[in-house]
Amino acid sequence: MKDISVIEAAKIMKGTIQGRSDGIITDICVDSREAKEGSLFFALKGETTDGHKYVPMAYKNGAVAAVTSSSNTDTDDCPICRIVVEDTFKALQDLSHAYRNRFDIPFIGVTGSSGKTTTKDLIASVLSQKYNTHKTIGNQNSTTGVPLTIFNLKDENEISVMEISMDAPGEILGNAEIVRPNTAVMTNIGMCHIEFLKTRDAIFRAKSEILTYLTDKDAAIVNADDDKLATISSDTYKVIRVGINNGEKTAHDIEQTADGVSFKTVFDGQETCFRFRLPGLHNVTNCMLAIAVAERYGLTAEMVQAGFDAFESSDNRMKEIKYNGLTLIDDSYNANPDSMRASFDFLSHKTGGRKVAVIGDMLELGDYSSSLHEQVGEYAAKYGIDAVLYCGSFGNDFLRGYNRSDTGGECHLFENSASLSENIGHYLKEGDTVIFKASHAVGLDKVFKEFIGR
Repeated sequence: MKDISVIEAAKIMKGTIQGRSDGIITDICVDSREAKEGSLFFALKGETTDGHKYVPMAYKNGAVAAVTSSSNTDTDDCPICRIVVEDTFKALQDLSHAYRNRFDIPFIGVTGSSGKTTTKDLIASVLSQKYNTHKTIGNQNSTTGVPLTIFNLKDENEISVMEISMDAPGEILGNAEIVRPNTAVMTNIGMCHIEFLKTRDAIFRAKSEILTYLTDKDAAIVNADDDKLATISSDTYKVIRVGINNGEKTAHDIEQTADGVSFKTVFDGQETCFRFRLPGLHNVTNCMLAIAVAERYGLTAEMVQAGFDAFESSDNRMKEIKYNGLTLIDDSYNANPDSMRASFDFLSHKTGGRKVAVIGDMLELGDYSSSLHEQVGEYAAKYGIDAVLYCGSFGNDFLRGYNRSDTGGECHLFENSASLSENIGHYLKEGDTVIFKASHAVGLDKVFKEFIGR
């Protein structure tokens, strides 16, 4: 990041300096274990812990200063310089917004119920063929993750692709205020967060907060095959609708194989064929969103294809490895009904041996949990999944849906990840293609790592 003086940071955050004020900030952190020489440590209060307890650890690791709350009563004798503010979280937001404004470059914000990480990575891979591209790394897409991603911007960056997620209404709005995207990309509106927001309309309103700060020079790029996103219109900013069946720009002549998808669309006025190495119709939609961004920022069709070819997925998202005669796909980061269906679609195009899904509970579905897990069981049967190893509390609901179709497949239920991890090897056969997917709290990422001995 660009250097910021302690004095300048305190002024931006409307804080009071206690201690030496001549320090230079070269890094931002919210985890004291990640503090290093030159770090500014933000003592944030979480549900289970209070960052103020870790100020001495941040100092020990080299932090030049800590941002602490005026309401904190901790009286430790740590000699670190403190910037005392009313609210440490708001101070983090204020400083990150000021830092973002140091960069006169385009910002692309990506949100949606599912597919946003793949779409973000696709867009960044494509834009990297022309621009020095900054993007969200890992899962830094939350109310704290977005500010931390902003601080990773460097002088050489020419464009930024930011993934923006939410757990509650207002969170995307807060991050949109920081990022001020020039282009907002929306993938879909699904059932993720339905437990708390109750309806898809409420989810749509919360996701649409990303559009709040768009101006007449800006654009929203939306998946027009989604019934909610298709309704977006504006007299202020431009709306670009893309899709497979709907939109001003659509994909056609779609072909799917085990090696990926190919499709045609109009690019820069010319009918053009594109290829992407991951199969599944959802990946055609992701590609169409990336293509619309590419057109907006002046790339050629050759650059787009090069970006598709260079695509690499983020950790725990569609990571494919060969292991002991098996093809293993780690997509264990998170799950909801839409992304589960997309995973089964992806798996259905794999050839060779059996298609096996190691899956688990989808969380935050509230009153819809039972019916949606049953629906996902129907999806698995529809896409011809030969064997399922299910981990979690909703296995019987899944099994009810899976058994509704007489596919001849098999489904084995496990109460928890420990039981699954202990027994998984007994159910897999050489030649199988195996996908791992569940909500993160289920722990399938650990099952995957234990299975391959990492």
